[in-house]
Amino acid sequence: MADNILSHSINAYLKNVKLISLFAVPALLAFIIPAVVNTPVFSALGATFLRTGSIPDLKPSELGIIIASLLASLYLMSFAIVNITIVIKSQRTATNIKNEVVKGITGHTFNVFILFLLGTIALLIIQLLTFELGSQSWLSPLLSLLVWLPLFFAPAGLVIDELRPFRAAQKSFSMVFSKFPYFILWIAIAFALLSFLDWLFLSLLPYKIGSLAVLLANSLVLVPFLIVLQTQIYISKYTILT
Repeated sequence: MADNILSHSINAYLKNVKLISLFAVPALLAFIIPAVVNTPVFSALGATFLRTGSIPDLKPSELGIIIASLLASLYLMSFAIVNITIVIKSQRTATNIKNEVVKGITGHTFNVFILFLLGTIALLIIQLLTFELGSQSWLSPLLSLLVWLPLFFAPAGLVIDELRPFRAAQKSFSMVFSKFPYFILWIAIAFALLSFLDWLFLSLLPYKIGSLAVLLANSLVLVPFLIVLQTQIYISKYTILT
C-alpha cells in the first residue's frame, strides 16, 4: 500500500509538473520574504526560521516588519499548498482545474491561511514560554508537535472534502493516527530528502550559494512533491490504490 501511494505521488507529480511548478513559485517567495526584509532569521535544511530569542529585543518597527512579512509568507504558502492540492484533486476526481483554482483563491486559501496563522501564533507562544522556562530543548518540540498535527492534513480536508476550518483540523488530528504508518513515511521521506539536498549543495558549493540552491530546490521541487504525497495519503482513505 505504501509503495502504491508513493508511486501514485511520483506519477501525479511528473504528470502535472508544469502546473505544480507554477503554483510552487509562491512557496519560493514565502521562504525568501523573511530573509530579504532583514528579520532575525536563519537558514537550515532549505528553509528560514525565526530566532525567537531575539524577539524581546526588537523595536516596535522591527516587530511590525516581522509581522507583515510573516503574514505575507503564510498567505503565499497557503496559496501554493491549496493550488497544488487542487491539481491532484482535479486529476483524481476529473473536476475542472480552473473552476477549482478560482474557488481556492476565494475560499480555501484564506481558510488555510487562518489555520496556519493560529498555528504560528501558538508556536511563537510556545517558543517564548519555553525559552523563559529554560525548557526549550525538550518541551518546545513536544508542544510544537501537538500544534502541528491538526494542521498536517487540514489543507487537504479543506480542499478535497470542503470541510470547515475547525472540522478540517479535527480531521487532520484523527487522520494522523489512522494513517500513522504513512505519516511516519512522509516524515522519513521529507527528512531524508531535505538532509540529502542540504549535504549535496553545501558540500559542492560555497555556503551562501549552496544555501540558496537548497532553498530553490526545496521550494520548487521538494515541498511541492511532499504536498502531492500528503494529498495522496489523504485521498487514500476513499480509494484502494492499485
